[in-house]
Amino acid sequence: MTDSMWQGNGVDLDAYLSRVGYVADVAPDLATLRGLHAAHVDAIAFENIDAILGRAVPLDLESVQEKIVRRGRGGWCMEQVVLVAAVLDRIGFTFTALSARSRIRTGNKFGPAVHVALCVELDDERWLFDVSFGGYGLHEPIRIADGATVDGDWSFDMVREPHGEHVLRFLRAEGPAEIYGFTTDARYPADFEILNHFCRTHPRSPFNHRVILQRTQPTVRHVLIGNALTEIRPGEPASHRELDEDETLSAPEKIFGVTLDPTEVQSLKTMAGTAGAGRN
Repeated sequence: MTDSMWQGNGVDLDAYLSRVGYVADVAPDLATLRGLHAAHVDAIAFENIDAILGRAVPLDLESVQEKIVRRGRGGWCMEQVVLVAAVLDRIGFTFTALSARSRIRTGNKFGPAVHVALCVELDDERWLFDVSFGGYGLHEPIRIADGATVDGDWSFDMVREPHGEHVLRFLRAEGPAEIYGFTTDARYPADFEILNHFCRTHPRSPFNHRVILQRTQPTVRHVLIGNALTEIRPGEPASHRELDEDETLSAPEKIFGVTLDPTEVQSLKTMAGTAGAGRN
């Protein structure tokens, strides 16, 4: 295998497959693409804890593997895309990266394009492979085509807007929710570094001033922002509640499967106490 910008020959494929619980054979085909997507989102949460603790968020493959694969952490989208791109490259898929503008919470169609995902080319079709959007994201890939759908407990469709953006929509019982808009213009690892810097340092970044944890599983989705927990189940309205301090500190591991060491938990507790004191 020749080297590539996606570093497929540097990924520990067996360790990754063990981390996500994928036990079938792998090949550059649709069955593998679907299986890996579902396994990844079931096992690996979106999380921004390093940024909240004031740490660097390195995007080199070895750092990402150490954090997510070996230490049992999650990561935000740039980290997860670095990892899964190396996996797909190692298996032999053909793909490019893309960036997207999130709409799910603000409804703003023109915000910064800070989310990243992959566009996989397979059998003359393009597939959106997005394992890192979190609690409102895909559970399996969807074709990038106007009118494409994913049906099941978690249903999505894809529409094309007149100005050219593709829009991914989450088909909830209460109506479709626009998740994000994107074009398929290629993005590269160097672009991830710029987005990573914005998310970690910019004062208007939503990811550097409160804990955000998100996870999509077959029967439930969870989103934690600060201490506000949202739970989504198929065919039911979303439920919302505020967690107390102990619940908030145990949530990363108990709800989201994110392994923190005791010093990290203590740092989060100290930060929460400082923030609470500042509001008095």
